Amino acid sequence: MPKLNKKKYVLIIPDGAGDLYRDREGKSPLALAQIPHIDQIARFGICGRMQTLFPSLPRGSLVAQLGMFGWNPYQYYPQGRASAEILATHGIDLDEKDIAFRANFVRMDGSLLTSYNANYIKSDRAAPLVEKINVDLKAQFPEFELYHNSDFRNTLIVRGANVSAKQLICLEPHENIGCQFDMAKLIGGKDSQGKLFAERINKYLLQVTNLLRFEAANAIFPWSASEAFQLPSFSENTGFSNKVGIIGAMDFLRGMAIAGSMDFFPVGSGCPNTDFQAKANQVIELIRNDYGLIICHINATDEASHMGSLDLKISSLEAIDQFIVQPIIRYFHEHLHELGGVMVVPDHYTNVLPHQNGEKRVNAHSLDPVPFAIWNGINNDSVEEFTEESMCQGRYGKEPISSLSLIELLTGKSNGNIPNIINPVHNEEIEYAI
Repeated sequence: MPKLNKKKYVLIIPDGAGDLYRDREGKSPLALAQIPHIDQIARFGICGRMQTLFPSLPRGSLVAQLGMFGWNPYQYYPQGRASAEILATHGIDLDEKDIAFRANFVRMDGSLLTSYNANYIKSDRAAPLVEKINVDLKAQFPEFELYHNSDFRNTLIVRGANVSAKQLICLEPHENIGCQFDMAKLIGGKDSQGKLFAERINKYLLQVTNLLRFEAANAIFPWSASEAFQLPSFSENTGFSNKVGIIGAMDFLRGMAIAGSMDFFPVGSGCPNTDFQAKANQVIELIRNDYGLIICHINATDEASHMGSLDLKISSLEAIDQFIVQPIIRYFHEHLHELGGVMVVPDHYTNVLPHQNGEKRVNAHSLDPVPFAIWNGINNDSVEEFTEESMCQGRYGKEPISSLSLIELLTGKSNGNIPNIINPVHNEEIEYAI
């Protein structure tokens, strides 16, 4: 007698796909894009809205995805991405008293920040500068460790800092092009302990600036202060005991996988020209290799939004639909006995025109609840298409549910905070186009 396959669950995250932008007909990028396969998941599944960001926490993917994967961000968010990224890129854990920063190589014209990435300096020129800084300043600043990640991106670790990241003021370089900065006061503190630490790191930054005064990258700009990143395992935290794999390209996501004892598969890039088809192929390979939950993250939509390109955001959505969602639907159509659930949900809104209605760039990520749809071959509601507005008519559309309920909802093990789903689709199969 053949062995029955376990049910498989796929979570597809088009990063930043939600949007406040509306054209003259009131259509968002999701409504403007031709996404028939994502629409089919909505039509044959259950839909709603999910709150993934929180008023008192940073509006970013790490916060959102921690909650979506079941870790309460209020408990586990390390106050920034740096500790997750250094874990991913160099396998370095922080001690409780250490602190890490994302540290850009930048270009300054006097006190004016002219480029947040030193005119996109490449690794072959950036890595030797990191080595130069570490060698020349080690004796004077023994607790400082600078690590090169890629191109202009570095991580700065300060050992024994003994200060909370919450007590530091660190501006984001990419949001402050054209602003004046005094390196002697670049990092600020909110209390006496924070100010004392800020004074120390600012002395370091002045020495770095002096050391790099004739280089293409003539300063480093630390931001996103981060504490030790520690998580209970995904299985321990959620009770999901089968193998879990994450497919993506972002360092913070790899760090989350490492910290949470999940397998990570680096596929594609974080750009709109990522290899969408390779991501789908990896999803199907993991299904065949008996992974119970496969998480596929695509950053293309978020990056297109930050580039301010509506056309690129729409084309990224269409590529996700054609090259990722379609083959996954096809696989489960051919192996219905394996279908546990396929869920499409952005991690947050990334508004392609953040300046509209007088908004500032920092509001590119807004607090709006994201749309979601789950196809499990059993349950459905009355939603016909995957858009921000249509999800309000879904089973979970009237009142947004918490992202902390995502895994339970996807796997059908929801607790009492989510109503039981009692409206099955009778013998209907989701359509797909070849």
